[in-house]
Amino acid sequence: MTPVLQPQLEKVTLEQYEMLPEEKRFEVFDGVIYDMASPSQVHQALSMQLSTLINTYILRKKSYIF
Repeated sequence: MTPVLQPQLEKVTLEQYEMLPEEKRFEVFDGVIYDMASPSQVHQALSMQLSTLINTYILRKKSYIF
């Protein structure tokens, strides 16, 4: 995934991070902020299918996920 925003040269502080808008999605790697894209419909569908498969397996084994 390539960042939508160009990374800034200075690392972000906790105070700067906390001032970011809550309605936007961001990732921070080594103090650099990246605009995080929303997952695609294909990604969401595959995630749901995988979750269902894992849940079904766990239920059949009469076990729990921690």
